[in-house]
Amino acid sequence: MESPESGQQLADVKYVETYDFKQPKLFSKEIMRNLRSLHDIFARSVSRIFSSALRAKVDVSLEKIEQISSSKFINKIKSPSVIYLLSVDDSSGNIIMVMPPGFCIHLVERQSGGYGGDLSERRTLTIIEEKIISRIVRSINDEIMKAWEPYMEFEIKSSTFESKPENIHLASVDPTIVVGISVSFGDRKVNFHLSYPYSLLKEAMNNSVLKKGKKTETVELSEKQLESYKYTLSNAGVSIKPLLGETKLTVQNILDLKEGDVIPLEQRADQPLKVKVNNVHKMSAYPGVLRGRRAVKIYNMIEEINEQEVI
Repeated sequence: MESPESGQQLADVKYVETYDFKQPKLFSKEIMRNLRSLHDIFARSVSRIFSSALRAKVDVSLEKIEQISSSKFINKIKSPSVIYLLSVDDSSGNIIMVMPPGFCIHLVERQSGGYGGDLSERRTLTIIEEKIISRIVRSINDEIMKAWEPYMEFEIKSSTFESKPENIHLASVDPTIVVGISVSFGDRKVNFHLSYPYSLLKEAMNNSVLKKGKKTETVELSEKQLESYKYTLSNAGVSIKPLLGETKLTVQNILDLKEGDVIPLEQRADQPLKVKVNNVHKMSAYPGVLRGRRAVKIYNMIEEINEQEVI
């Protein structure tokens, strides 16, 4: 455990966030918070779609949301990929959905009764594979529209498949909001991304919908109902996981491991650990012992999702 003096020194450290004047932030914290809430609901809906397609339990969660330029987002997409351009009515831009080809091939093989392929496989989908994935994408499109319905209504008229990012012609060079979604099943994990054009989000901001949050109906509860809700919520289970550290090993490294070997972690001993609440990084904490049991001491609460390059 750290001394009180060192803890005070850490508390006095001021963090400076870099600001790119060439790419100003156009979305406030309130808007970003509502976008996270919206896509948390979307992720739960998509988990049912993938669970049905893979015939296995799939956990889908929001990984991150960031604002970057449209050209930068396109340049970060690897080739080939599974890219769908979702045409939105009355919008000058498209919603862009990007999925790893290995995951899509795995989906197709599971749909066909197989065991699934290697997730690292990267090739262009065949015509038959693309048609199978397109059916799944149509279901995802429905969930996108449902998630946005409390904030604004729009219709995805069509979806166009593309495998090479260099073939995507942008209608504008405006900033875009990129949403990273994590898909976990078994011991495997992949990410797919949604990119929203600024023209679409501008309409919601002009109507102040994203600033105020979704419309809710006020329902008067009796005292008994209110106490019942409070009791239910106070006993709701939440998963909290402190991460001791992370590292990457090759398959050969794992095969060569034997009793007594030491695996170095990327986590520094003098830095706080990540604490995840329902798989979302919410806190930082230092490890210790309390009454003979392992424990962590909360050091900081995380309000914003860290913007990392995951595409």
